Order: sequence, then structure tokens, then C-alpha cells
Amino acid sequence: MLKYKKIPIFYDCVKAQWPLAVKAIVFSVFVALFEVISNSLVFPLIQVLNNNNQVSFTRIPAILRALFLIYAKFPKQEQLLIIALSLFCLTIIKNTSLFFAQVNMNDFKLRAGNLLRQKCIERLLHLDINFYTRRSQGEVLSYVNEQTQRSEPIFYYCLDIIKEILVIGFLLSFLIILSPKLTIFTVFSLTIVALSLRRVIKQVQIHGGKVVNGIEAFSALITETISGMRVVKSFNAESRELQQAKQSLNNRYKEELKSYKILSAIGPLSETAGILILVSILLVGAGTLATSGNINLSILLTYMLALLRIQPRVSVLNHLRSEISLQWGSLEAIQGFLSSTVDLSIRDGKYAFQGLKSAIVFEHLTFTFPTNSEPTLYNISFSVPKGTTTAIVGPSGSGKSTLVDLIMRFYDPDSGSIKIDGIDLQDLQIGSWRRSIAMVSQDTFLFNSSIRENIAYGRPDATDSEIVEAAKKAYAYDFIQDLPQGFETRVGNRGTRLSGGQRQRIAIARAILCDPDILILDEATSALDSKSERIVQKAIEEVSRNRTVIVIAHRLSTIERSDKILVLKDGKLFEQGTHQELLDQKGIYYSLYESQKFSDNSAFHSETNS
Repeated sequence: MLKYKKIPIFYDCVKAQWPLAVKAIVFSVFVALFEVISNSLVFPLIQVLNNNNQVSFTRIPAILRALFLIYAKFPKQEQLLIIALSLFCLTIIKNTSLFFAQVNMNDFKLRAGNLLRQKCIERLLHLDINFYTRRSQGEVLSYVNEQTQRSEPIFYYCLDIIKEILVIGFLLSFLIILSPKLTIFTVFSLTIVALSLRRVIKQVQIHGGKVVNGIEAFSALITETISGMRVVKSFNAESRELQQAKQSLNNRYKEELKSYKILSAIGPLSETAGILILVSILLVGAGTLATSGNINLSILLTYMLALLRIQPRVSVLNHLRSEISLQWGSLEAIQGFLSSTVDLSIRDGKYAFQGLKSAIVFEHLTFTFPTNSEPTLYNISFSVPKGTTTAIVGPSGSGKSTLVDLIMRFYDPDSGSIKIDGIDLQDLQIGSWRRSIAMVSQDTFLFNSSIRENIAYGRPDATDSEIVEAAKKAYAYDFIQDLPQGFETRVGNRGTRLSGGQRQRIAIARAILCDPDILILDEATSALDSKSERIVQKAIEEVSRNRTVIVIAHRLSTIERSDKILVLKDGKLFEQGTHQELLDQKGIYYSLYESQKFSDNSAFHSETNS
């Protein structure tokens, strides 16, 4: 037998759907049973056709004797019709059982495939954000899509193998009854064939693993190309990307072709070996018939017809084993993904967040990305009192967005803590904490659904009037009304059918509808033109009322009225205070403010002169 790695997810899927597997096996037993009974009718049929009702009971097996006696009770002229009707009825029953067996097998396969996808999706949704910075999107998606698609048939093949083994087993038992000597020779011959094909099937398994790697590589390449399509077109790189895709496809094609070449050889080899076995048995049986009175011609023909029913099933068995070997690598890939990510989920806390009562406090917080050798944030300490606006500023790469990600608990710090009303953030239930926060970022993500669904994403149960009110407060209602389908207008992939300012206002409406306790604004206006910025800034002021607000700011003019401003540089907190206090210190903030004021004045004069 070929050895396959033990895959827990395979057994989990089987365990979850075992009633369907049992039903399929039960119907397979009926298929096997009626297959044997149908083949048994060959003996009385030959006797009737030979017009031979005189049979020596000592020379035939008991099962054939019983069948012969049943039909011998009927008038001679009716025996052929009765046998034919019996054969027809048995065929209907057998194929009805086969129908229900295959329905349950397919049901089992589809449910197992859905469970595989669900487990992959569930794991993807619960992994920490850091995982997605290390893996390509295409590779991750391949587990849910193509790897699962390739793994799904394995569950059908396994039940199909059981069905074929049952039929072969029943037929072999029948052959043993007919002639133990010939059956020993038959089993020995079939075993030799199976062992001979073992090495061939092993090669299919090896190339199947290489195909899996090709799938992941191609999926990663195409997903990256689609995601970066604007860059591809901007640099006129379509032909280069096409060549890379062709090369990846060609590598995958070569491995798959090798697999299928070997797979295609298994059928012809099995059939050729099977015919050789049949001819050998015919010769051996004929010799036995000539030298012994234990086997007559009718029994030999019955034996050969039963063996003819076994031979193609042996070929099917070999084919199924090959198919499983080819697809098993995909199931191993899924198991590898699930096993390697089992400890990558953020640990949930035990206390439900009941709303901010006093302050969010950072105490000597240090954080390092796994891919970095130096901390991104180092020994950060500050507090955000309830109901205040705290702005975070600093050069690019200073750790501003990382700080916000830690507040959202996308990551946990290496040392130090974030305390919410004196409780460590890691001890709070993630769901209750994040439900109390709304974030509006520079890179606003909208789903390819209607404006209504995007606004209500954080509160799917919101009423139409609540959605409309949120849109009005976000200064989005007027432009939504001008769209062809209003609130039912689909926004396109990532909201591409809307302008940057419109996308931001939809995101702000989404935040308003959630009625968050804490609002995080991550450079929400930095990518907008001055007109859009003014509109969005008015919407931000609307959503910020009576809330605890944390702002990452690029344009310092937008945060002058903040209750506190934090100045980060190289991952360290260098200054904190009000706008005026920081200007008076004439430190980093003062330099940033003066340089922006100079840039803004230059831009103003440039616009005026033009």
C-alpha cells in the first residue's frame, strides 16, 4: 500500500459527515450483493439454453444448486423468461442502490469541501494582521480556492474505493465458492499487478506535490499583478507581467502533464494485465475441466463472467489510488496552513468592555515587528483621557500607524502595556473592544456592494432612517442622491466608482452609524484636494463630537485645537503637549510646523500667480 501522511483535517471532515459515509457504504453493500446474485443467474441461464435440466448436485456449489432448484420448479417453456425477468429486476435494484450510493458519496464530497473552505476562512479571519504582512495574498487565497477544489474529490474517491472493494470482495467470495483453486491463482495474479503499479502511482504522488507548489506560485503572481494593475499599466509592464505569467503557467503545465502521463498509463497497464490474467485463468480452467470432474463448462463460464466483472473494477481501483495520490498534496498543503497558523491568533481576553470611563494609558510600551531587528516603538508612555482629542504626528516611519494598530489590538506589545480604565487591553474581549471603536483611514476600503451596505457594515441591523441620518451627518447624502441608484448604487471594487472624497465620507458615515466610544482618524484627509478636504473635515468634526478621538495627522494645521499632541520620531516619543506648548519648546514639532507653513505659503503663491 502507498503511504500517505496522516492529515487531521481529513479525519475531521470524515467525522463531521460520517452518517453520509455510512449510508453510501450501506448502499454499496447492496450493490455488491446484487452484483453477485446477478452473476449467479448465469449458471441456470446456461443450463436452460442448453436444454439441460439434468444436473448432478454433487458436482456444483450449493449457491448454484439452490438457484437451479428455484427455476427448475417452473415449467420448462417459462424458465428462460423467468430468469430474464429476474435478471432485469436485479439490475434495477442494483442500479437504484448504486444511484443512492453515488448521491450520498457526492453529498459527502461537497459537504467535506465546504467544511474545508469554512475552516480555512475561519482561520484567515482569526489570524493576526502580522500574518498577512508575511504571506502573499495569492498564496493565502489558494488554500480557500484551488487547493480545496483539488482536495474535494478525495472524499468521493475514498468512498468509491470502499464501494469497489466491497463489490470485488463479494465477487471474490463467489469465485471461491465456484472454484477455490482458480481463485487462489486469480488473487495471486491481481496482487502482482497491484504491487507492480505501486511505483507508478508513487510517481504520480511526487509530481502531484510539485503541482501544488506551482498552483501557489501562480496564484500569488496573478493576485499581485491584479492588485498592482495601476502600477503595471503606469510603467507599461503588461508584456513583462504576461511573460512571467506564461512562465509560471508553463512550469505548472509541465508538472501536471508529467502527472497525467503517468496517470494515463495506469489504465492501459491495468487492462493489459487483466486480459493476461483472464486468458491464463481460461487456460488453467480449461485444463482443469479436461482433467477433473469438479468443474463443468457452465461453472467455468459463470466463473469467467464474474471475473470479467472484477477486472475493470481492479482498473478503477488503481485509477482511484492514482487520483488520490495526485490530489493528496493539496490536502497536505491545507493541513500545513492550518497547522502552521494554529498559534497565530490573538489571545482573547475575559472581560467585556463596558465603555471608556477614565482614560487609555500607555505604559512603557515597546513593539518590534517579527521581520525587524530593531523596535518600531520603544518605551512609549502617555495617556488619552476620555472625551479628549489626542493627535499623533511625526516623520514617515516614526511608528504612528503602528501605535494605532496596537490600540486596535491588531498586535500585542513586546513589553509594557495599554490599559483601559486600569485593565490591560489584553484582558478585554477583542470583540467588545473593537465594537466600541471606529476607524477612518487614508486608504479607505469599501466593499464591492451598495452604498447602503457599506455604510451599515458595522451595524447590519440599522434602519433606513439611521443610514440616511448618518449619511447626512457625514455630508454624503447630497452626492449619494445624485447617483443613478442612490443608496443602492454599487461602489465597485474598493470603491473605485467614487472619488477619494466621496469614499472618505462614506467611511465617516459608517463610523457615525456605529456610534463609537472611541474614534481613530489615520491621516483621513492627507490624500484629498483642498475642496474635498474641507468637506471631509466638516464631516470629521461632526463624528468627533463628544467622543474620545485619536488622530494621526499629516497636515498639522488640522490638529491645532487638539487637547494633546504627541510627537514621534524613530519609534520614540520625544514631545507631548498642546499646539502652543510645543511651538514654545521650539523642538521637533516646531520644525515640522514651520516647514509645512513654508510649503503651504509657496503652494498658495504658486496658485495665485497661475
